[in-house]
Amino acid sequence: MLLYILKSIFCLLLFLGFYHLVLEKEKMHRFNRFYLLGSIVFAFIVPSFTITVVAPTEYIEPVAQDLQMMTHLATSDVVFEEQASINYMNYLFVAYFIVSGILFLFFTKNIYRLLSKTRKNEQVNYFTATVILLKEQVLPHTFLKYIFINKKEYTNDQQKQLILTHELAHVKQKHSIDVLFIELLQIVFWCVPIFKFYKKAIQLNHEFLADDAVIKSHKNISEYQHILLNTSAQNNNIYLASNLNYSLTKKRLLMMTTPSSKTKILLKKLLVLPLTAGFIFAFAQRVEAQDNKNMPQIVEVKEELQNENELLIFIKKCFLGSDIIELIGISLGLFDIARDN
Repeated sequence: MLLYILKSIFCLLLFLGFYHLVLEKEKMHRFNRFYLLGSIVFAFIVPSFTITVVAPTEYIEPVAQDLQMMTHLATSDVVFEEQASINYMNYLFVAYFIVSGILFLFFTKNIYRLLSKTRKNEQVNYFTATVILLKEQVLPHTFLKYIFINKKEYTNDQQKQLILTHELAHVKQKHSIDVLFIELLQIVFWCVPIFKFYKKAIQLNHEFLADDAVIKSHKNISEYQHILLNTSAQNNNIYLASNLNYSLTKKRLLMMTTPSSKTKILLKKLLVLPLTAGFIFAFAQRVEAQDNKNMPQIVEVKEELQNENELLIFIKKCFLGSDIIELIGISLGLFDIARDN
């Protein structure tokens, strides 16, 4: 189980690193959205894949004899130590699930707060969304099909249309589902910080998508950037919601005016294919098949040894020039070719 989790985390790190180095800089936000979500799902599935390799039988028998000698040397004291260790791990698992349970309570409490605003405030239908007019001064934000906005700002015709177009893009593209998905992963894997970085990348990509929708609809980049700069001074990001000025950085502003090359985008998309294939080869389980059918007991011993030593083999491969490092080198080389073109 530990090896499975380590493989998934390492795979997530490589996927996210590839995204920031290669994919994030291009205007292919829809592809990037599914890349980020798909890489999370893929990282949890790929360690369960199996690759069968044929191993020579002459090297198995000595290993089997060594294992039998180790088995006879086992004493009752060792058994007691293992039993105590297992009990200790049970306490850790209980504590882990208690923390996850507390985080889940906060998660549901925040959802309830957002939904309660929809019942206590005035509602206005806006295409496929429902606008919630709030009395307090808040930054426009979206959750599920609801757009939360200050009532006075809603009556301002100069900014109303651009803001609502931005928030409506979040509603139509169902960005809240992505946020809820990554939040649930953070609750389950609260001790793994990689999901915090994934959440930032996913939410920033949501803002790219919403910005793109506004620019395509109104074709007035300067006016829209002016509105974003005016709202950037407000610092009240709403938990679980898509906020108008989320991560308003130089990167986001430059993305609106950055030219895009269809050829370059296509080549970068194609780089994902060898990357995915390489991760399957690097992180999948390896099962050694035996040609000699008359030695079933040796095959069983070999499988036991493989399970015990697989973690050490994986760590050694990661730091001593494994296939993963070769794969990264190939991918970066292909990226250089794509950039030159």
